[in-house]
Amino acid sequence: MTSIYAAENLQQGFVPMVYGYYDRANMMESTPEIINHSHPLCEIMYVNEGAMSIETEEGVHRVGTGQFIWIDAGVRHWDLRFNNGLCSMMNIEYQYEAGEALAPELGRLVREDRALGALFEQQPRVLTLTDRNQVIFQLMKSIIPMADSTNEQSRHLCSLLCTQVMLEMARLRSLNQPAEITANRYITDALDILNSSYAEPLTASDVAERLHIHPSYLHRLFREYTSRTMKEHLQRIRIRHARELLSGTRKSIQEIADEVGFSSTQQFQQLFRRIVGVRPMDYRKQHQEKE
Repeated sequence: MTSIYAAENLQQGFVPMVYGYYDRANMMESTPEIINHSHPLCEIMYVNEGAMSIETEEGVHRVGTGQFIWIDAGVRHWDLRFNNGLCSMMNIEYQYEAGEALAPELGRLVREDRALGALFEQQPRVLTLTDRNQVIFQLMKSIIPMADSTNEQSRHLCSLLCTQVMLEMARLRSLNQPAEITANRYITDALDILNSSYAEPLTASDVAERLHIHPSYLHRLFREYTSRTMKEHLQRIRIRHARELLSGTRKSIQEIADEVGFSSTQQFQQLFRRIVGVRPMDYRKQHQEKE
């Protein structure tokens, strides 16, 4: 049974495909059999209401309302119990396989997303997390009805949404790391701000103000945990989005520079060449030649 961390899943074009799912209002009445198995699919059990527990070789895992447990493929789990009888739950089961263009490929995301990269470095087989802001809840609520469809567009959307589930799960895990990562929580939140607001004229002081910490402290954390300044991270995020626009649109260089947050086209072109190694127009030509 292939773990999500298997090297084959990091091959080009591998994306999540959903094969199992349910949304049950009363688990006591609707669970058809005693759970005691392992299978080749990753699994997420999400508690909408009530509480449950399940056992793996790592011990007993208790999951309450607004929490979920993620179980890697091949991990045996058993003794599913529901506290006080009433428990409403959702579930999705998925694996990674070749499905180019359905969603961003796993290997690329592991390289580019810090939280997901950390997850794959440490390779936990079971995770129990609290769904802050109900992001996982909303994603699973969207996945389940589409997973039942044979429509190609639904298959595409399921893969995209499941990718988002993995990214959010990795982010939540990074926020729940003990002690030594407490300070790194500011880094995660700062990177979230940079990724969502990169087109704005952001400064380190702006980000620090949103996080309610001193800018010099945030600078020090970035140096300590990422070996880069916040400015360097912001530049790379902008260049990453510029590459997508160069390869996927016919927008002019000036339009792209403006859209990703550069104050001048000259500054954009100089930085693009320094980071990517070629000029923006040459990058666009190379991409078109490959197609």
